[in-house]
Amino acid sequence: MKVPVLQLKPTQFALGLREVQRKVAELRALGHAERHDYLHARPVAVVLSPLKFWRVVDHHHHVRACWEAGIEELPLDVKGDFSHLTPAEFWPAMEKARWVHLYDQFGSGPHVPRLLPDDVRGMADDPYRSLAWALRHAGDWVKSDVPFAEFLWADFLRREIEITPGDDGFAAALKAARALARDPKTKHLPGRK
Repeated sequence: MKVPVLQLKPTQFALGLREVQRKVAELRALGHAERHDYLHARPVAVVLSPLKFWRVVDHHHHVRACWEAGIEELPLDVKGDFSHLTPAEFWPAMEKARWVHLYDQFGSGPHVPRLLPDDVRGMADDPYRSLAWALRHAGDWVKSDVPFAEFLWADFLRREIEITPGDDGFAAALKAARALARDPKTKHLPGRK
């Protein structure tokens, strides 16, 4: 099953736009057949919500990158059908399943679910989420099954490191984060080496 990208509803407020930009470049570099295979190998994890909305429960960065790359429809991986629940029952069920992250780009929250963006275009940039991704990409921590591991790292880094604007500011923050990644105060974070 394929669904238009802008019909997919986020379950988080923010993402890291640097990660999105890298994914956009990867998508644009693919030929038509390669892109088809790539997209079908990475279906978007969703839950059917009350009022029959598809709620994204994983791969928000992928969905946003596809929209920015001009991809109009995406294949789905349906993780659950919660359409029989009332909205008052739905959000607690989503929280119990760890399928919603109600914190904004500043790490503040939780916010009420009705404030979530209508689609991926409304998701805010969290530069610390980008920093956590870049730190993992550099090999300083490994992908973890802990829900929202990247946001846990982002929230930690937000308290420790300042990111000044621009590529140079981000590079300096990444250098500081790499030094910090092996510090004993990161031992509680998921995926720490």
